Amino acid sequence: MYSFIVIDDDRSVRSVLAKIIGQYCLGEVIAEADNGLLGEELILKLKPDIVIIDLLLPLQDGMAIIKKVKSLNVKSVFIMLSQVSDKDMIAKAYELGIEFFISKPINVIEVVNVIKKVEEYQAMKKTFEAIESTAMTLGRGDAGYKAQRQDNAKKALNQIMADLGILGDLGSKDIVNIINMLYEDEDLSEKLEEMQLNELLKLLLDRYDSEGRGFSGDFKAIEMRIRRTVSKAMKNIAAMGIEDFSNEKFDLYCSSLFDYADIKAEMDFIRGKTMYGGKVNIKSFIKRLLVMVEQIE
Repeated sequence: MYSFIVIDDDRSVRSVLAKIIGQYCLGEVIAEADNGLLGEELILKLKPDIVIIDLLLPLQDGMAIIKKVKSLNVKSVFIMLSQVSDKDMIAKAYELGIEFFISKPINVIEVVNVIKKVEEYQAMKKTFEAIESTAMTLGRGDAGYKAQRQDNAKKALNQIMADLGILGDLGSKDIVNIINMLYEDEDLSEKLEEMQLNELLKLLLDRYDSEGRGFSGDFKAIEMRIRRTVSKAMKNIAAMGIEDFSNEKFDLYCSSLFDYADIKAEMDFIRGKTMYGGKVNIKSFIKRLLVMVEQIE
């Protein structure tokens, strides 16, 4: 059973959330707080599985609490309570890594769906940790483990490319080949942080040449293909956010693969509010994609 702490200065909101959690057998509310200082104290003391917290609180706001407890490596998952008008605050929450929101006024169906999504996320995370632990016990050098790892990575990559709406793009094939190359060579993936983008693309070009791939071109052509594809992915995610700010794919990808500031800029550009959209950073996208695939596989 999952443990909850609910932090909101409105007693009726806390009461409604506690009732929903109990009525739908979602877990147990082990504590409540009506201000930020008490909320932080309870989180650090009780370390709940899930914290439902308002953005705006007396004494200390929700952002400050989350930043503080995350810096102390607390593993609780945070669900933010917010009003539709709090878009700028939500943007800041995304930057802190918050991915789950419940809108005010409270809607029972939304609360149940969001909490179930969080609990599925937690269950999946524990499963991956168990798999990883088993793999470490068996040994990463085992050929079967490596083959399964690469197969899982390929499936995860294809799913992500499909979600981003870029699965059939030539640039997506380059991106997938780069991730696969990094998977096959752990020493190379460890050097990724230090490498320049052109170095990485030259390595990919060398692989294409050694495999006799006719569509490879030069590394500048590869860079342009990838840039167009990442730009298209950014536009697609921004469009999802405009259509539905609570869209699950938007929640998942807008801050995990891009900087939220760039997604917001792209959303404003699509709406005609600004002359320029978000900036594309190919290396950052590849690094974040690699991390995401490692977490999924």
